[in-house]
Amino acid sequence: MPNGTPPTRLRRIAALIAALAALPLASCRALAEPHPTAFPRPFQVIAHRGASAYAPENTLPAFREAQRLGAVEVELDVQLSADDQVVLFHDSLLRPKTRQAGSVRDHPLAELREVDIGAWFDASHPDAPKRFAGTKLAALADLFEEMGRAFVYHVELKDGEPGLSARVLEVVDRFALHDRVIVTSFRFDQLVRMHELAPELPICLLILKADRREGSVADWIERAADSGFREVGVAAQEISQEHVADARARGLWIRAWSIKSLDDMEHAIAVGSNGMTIDWPEKLIHRLLENRGSAGSLP
Repeated sequence: MPNGTPPTRLRRIAALIAALAALPLASCRALAEPHPTAFPRPFQVIAHRGASAYAPENTLPAFREAQRLGAVEVELDVQLSADDQVVLFHDSLLRPKTRQAGSVRDHPLAELREVDIGAWFDASHPDAPKRFAGTKLAALADLFEEMGRAFVYHVELKDGEPGLSARVLEVVDRFALHDRVIVTSFRFDQLVRMHELAPELPICLLILKADRREGSVADWIERAADSGFREVGVAAQEISQEHVADARARGLWIRAWSIKSLDDMEHAIAVGSNGMTIDWPEKLIHRLLENRGSAGSLP
């Protein structure tokens, strides 16, 4: 190692070498393969809002942690600021996850970059191994600038602002990440808008339980296929083998969201989904490795 290598980095490298040395050779080979053969291909291990069980959601530390845990796909939520910048944040209101009043749309990016979300994480995740008070909100451009092509990014359009799709596309263009982005949303109109602007970008329609008033899961799967989308997402508590078969018959991938427990994870695997968003991606990665040598297409 060069003499100037920081001691912290040396310790991390040593820990990684020790962890890999402890794995069986077959497991080391499996780590290098993104889609173990015992699961449907492609199989998506998507770190939900980054590794959000271990760091504040949608922040740079959460995505760094996802990378450290071995995730190669991440999900993130975006909204527009008052000055039309694309900001990483999930909720419709900034409180209670921050001390700032109003919504993302009420504040310019420079102001939002000073908003602390780490204190909320520390209070709501007392058993997390690290503390994050002082961690601030970030823009989509901040994430792309730091992580570049390290991930496939599942960019969820959270708000209904008509200009959101175009502004997201501008950031994707700036960093030349068209081949590393999948656009997702519960908002069908936003996805149609994005598909019209950039038909080359894969689109995933997330199906919400409330959508039932406008049709069944099967109806929305059909609508997604007819619209030229590539994928649908169904809540883990609802996804079934019938949904999986229906989606695949229409040429769609299908994944699960709302993974609340290991039981949800196992259910999404058992019905044959193409993957899932998950707060603790390393648990799903380990599950994939456990099944690496088993026979058949699913555990």
